[in-house]
Amino acid sequence: MFLRGEFGELLKAAAADPGVCWLPLRHHSPACAAMALEQLQRRQPQAVLIEAPGSFIRHLSLLQRDTVVPPIAIYQSGSYYPLAENSPEWQALRWATAQGIEVIFIDLDEKAQEGGVSNRWSDSRFLSSDYSRRLQQQLGCRDADELWQRLFEQQNFASAESFFTQVLLFCAASRACFGTDSLEEMGDLARETQMRAHIKAARRRYERVAVLTGGFHTPALINFADEAEAIVVDDTQDSFVIRFSDALLDARKGYSAGMPYPAFCRWQFQQRQLNADDWLLYLLEQMPQLPLIYKKNCFEHLQALCSLRGLARPGSYDLLDSLGSCLIKQQLSASTLEPWQKVLSGDVLGQLPADQPSLPLVEEVLALCRKARLQTEKPGRCHFDLYAMTDKHIERRRLLCRLLFVGSGFARPQNGMPVIRQLKFNHRHEHWNYHWTPAVEVALAEKSSLGLRLELVVKRRLSELPQEDLQQLVEKLVLALHLGMPEELSAHAIAQQISQCSDIQQLANSFMTLLAAAHHPLFADIELLAYQKALWHQVGFHLPAINRLSDEEAVKLLLDLQSVAVLHQDELESPWRDRLRWLTSHNAHRPVLYFVLQALAIELDKLDPAPLLQQLQLQNDPFPVIEALLKVVPHWLRQDHGLLPMLNHWLSELSEAQFIDKLPAMRGLFCALDAREVDELCRRLLQLNQWDNGLNWLQYGISEQDFQQGLALERQLRSDLEQQGLSQWMSN
Repeated sequence: MFLRGEFGELLKAAAADPGVCWLPLRHHSPACAAMALEQLQRRQPQAVLIEAPGSFIRHLSLLQRDTVVPPIAIYQSGSYYPLAENSPEWQALRWATAQGIEVIFIDLDEKAQEGGVSNRWSDSRFLSSDYSRRLQQQLGCRDADELWQRLFEQQNFASAESFFTQVLLFCAASRACFGTDSLEEMGDLARETQMRAHIKAARRRYERVAVLTGGFHTPALINFADEAEAIVVDDTQDSFVIRFSDALLDARKGYSAGMPYPAFCRWQFQQRQLNADDWLLYLLEQMPQLPLIYKKNCFEHLQALCSLRGLARPGSYDLLDSLGSCLIKQQLSASTLEPWQKVLSGDVLGQLPADQPSLPLVEEVLALCRKARLQTEKPGRCHFDLYAMTDKHIERRRLLCRLLFVGSGFARPQNGMPVIRQLKFNHRHEHWNYHWTPAVEVALAEKSSLGLRLELVVKRRLSELPQEDLQQLVEKLVLALHLGMPEELSAHAIAQQISQCSDIQQLANSFMTLLAAAHHPLFADIELLAYQKALWHQVGFHLPAINRLSDEEAVKLLLDLQSVAVLHQDELESPWRDRLRWLTSHNAHRPVLYFVLQALAIELDKLDPAPLLQQLQLQNDPFPVIEALLKVVPHWLRQDHGLLPMLNHWLSELSEAQFIDKLPAMRGLFCALDAREVDELCRRLLQLNQWDNGLNWLQYGISEQDFQQGLALERQLRSDLEQQGLSQWMSN
């Protein structure tokens, strides 16, 4: 913890050694980048020390090439080290290259840190400190990013030295809010020990050095004289230089070490020499779609706003505030700001030299995408009619499925992962979104440890999936069908699991899954009939085991099997009828199962249900049976001598307390009926009970406007869910 007087001591210590130029900074800060260049030019250090893992030095020659265009990043062990044009580290590195002086990376490598800390280059702690929050409240800032902009990006400073003095004090005050335990837990102390050792070693070799580190660390680095030797760099660690993008740099999209609106930050660095008015005009020029009258209004509004807020030049928050005020003033929707936020965010993708070796797997997958006519330059969409697939469509879908399965992040079906985990007969159309990003390249490079070709990676991942029981094995088989690799599963293993399984639930689920696959046009050329017959035989043999299931589970299983038998009547209806007859005549069943089995048999033979319903009247508590029958044969409600009179009579015998107890279940029984069916039930209940007044079950008092608003809300919800890949939330 720093006390007030200690801040003065900190500044004295920082100035005590004129051979060290301290450059405390915020990563990707345009002001820090510009001021760092000014200080480097003025102090002319003989070496530049940068907060980056020591093993990254192997990439230095690549980073120094003119054909490297940021944003780029170095990726290692789940962490990104991005470099944008407005990153102080990038500008210092390129300055050192131009001057021909040494660059030294002084941070601790990931493997040398105990526990490994994610986001170790994040600026979130000094921005979220108690000190920062108090300043935000005092200055009326909405968040820490607006505070930083007002303090450092939008002010004029007498010199670069005075700028870095203020940054050092701000960061020291923020660091003072964190105790030693917190710093140790986050890995700061170990990293700072390594950095001090590097600074000490460099200071011995050179008369003048510059040290660029996150401002949060700088106060802990100044007293480096007594530090021991640095940890030896493990140069065998895998790391890759990759292209990065504005989207990945944006703090608004989750990058904790970033700043909001990367394109705006880039302009701030590039145009820092402009005066306030010219800077304002430059910003408005970046918005060619904004009508001239709005630009004029915005210009005047921004001038007044900066004067009111005491700012030398506008930042992104001020620009958007002015745009919002002017557009709303012109009676336009506030959502009109979205296009301008997109402009400020940018869409630049970094570039690497053409002769740079590609990451493992990346070149092959790019070639596969080109062959399948999947564009990688911009986001794309695919639509498939699963019942009218050509060979090219199948090849394209198979590639998307494989890239989804290995977790590349490239492809995403509208209905999510279940698309390749299950099959539905009523699921005819598929929509896929895909987007090639730097993150996809990294994901593929990580997967290369499983194989240097996509096919090998898919096979390895598939082999790792469990297949301890029949259901897991059948689900794995369906997945293999989607991936175009049915041969990866042993036919002998599947047959053995089928013959050994005695779990009726697993057998039934596996049979219906396999039946759906066998009759799906996507897999018409795959021979699954032998599995299907073997499973059907096992289901019939173990069907008496339904008595071990709960009523709800047993009813669902029987209903599913009957539905499948009716759907495939040529193959299955006759053996299913025989099995039902045998089951009802040879086994004793609980009342619910007995009546359900009888009802299913009656339906198959198209017999009169009246005798069965007469038996039901003899039950002491018929409601559980009625509840089950309404799920199995709901149309019996519409028959004159069916379930409705019996249900009506049974309800009339209940006390008020009993009726209230059954009411939730009753609501559940009838909620699946449509308006016409409910209206018909109400009409018949009026006749049965000889009621004089009608049943007003419809809701009145809804205006046309209410109806239209409801439709608009539903459309908006559907659109939002589809954009987020959550279409399955709209299903039943």
